[in-house]
Amino acid sequence: MAIRIRSVNGVRVAICAAVSKAQPGDIYLDDGDHYALAAKFRKDWAGQTNDFAYPEEWAAMETQEVSNG
Repeated sequence: MAIRIRSVNGVRVAICAAVSKAQPGDIYLDDGDHYALAAKFRKDWAGQTNDFAYPEEWAAMETQEVSNG
């Protein structure tokens, strides 16, 4: 999934490009870039439990979703 990286009220987030509108300063990562990062993170965390929570980042991400209606 293509993603955009941006700052929202000083919080750096990655959001789905399909449900957000481009803004100046966004860094756009296509499907291949996202896949490469996902593979890297999986390798880094191999054998470890990934139960981290990012409430500030997740809340900021939700504010960037564009309604389909």
